[in-house]
Amino acid sequence: MQFVTFCLLAGTAMTVFAAVLLLPEYARLQQAKYQLARQQATMAKLRSLIEGNERYIAELPHDAVLTKRLAMNELGLWPQDEVVVLTGGGPRQPSPGMVAAPEAPAPQPPAGFLMDAAQRVADPPTKRGLLLLAVTGLVVALLLFPGGRADIKKPTIVHPPDERTQWQ
Repeated sequence: MQFVTFCLLAGTAMTVFAAVLLLPEYARLQQAKYQLARQQATMAKLRSLIEGNERYIAELPHDAVLTKRLAMNELGLWPQDEVVVLTGGGPRQPSPGMVAAPEAPAPQPPAGFLMDAAQRVADPPTKRGLLLLAVTGLVVALLLFPGGRADIKKPTIVHPPDERTQWQ
């Protein structure tokens, strides 16, 4: 029974001690993973834009209609045999060959029980209080239940019988 009580006290104290030391590092790790995921999503979007623009540039000399539309939209040049109606109002239309990357879902920020606990433990007064509680629990466990038993008997040394005493 004493061993179980000792294990409960020491185990609880060590759990609190480990939580105070490891939870802030776990939160930093999760934040780093989140930042990495956001950067990877941004890089994937930019890669998609680069590939689209490269395809657009490669096809531009071969597409007469697109070249004509770009000249009309970007440079204000119109063919002489066509009638162009200009509208003064409204927003400017995007370029006909504009490449738009598909929107990928953004990664979710880290959340959960461990992240909440890490935020609570990160507060310096809370950290000090929990460390004090853990150390006190360990000291109490060691003082109330010291190692070793007092009722263990010391071994006795038995000498072999002397041969002379047996024969006389």
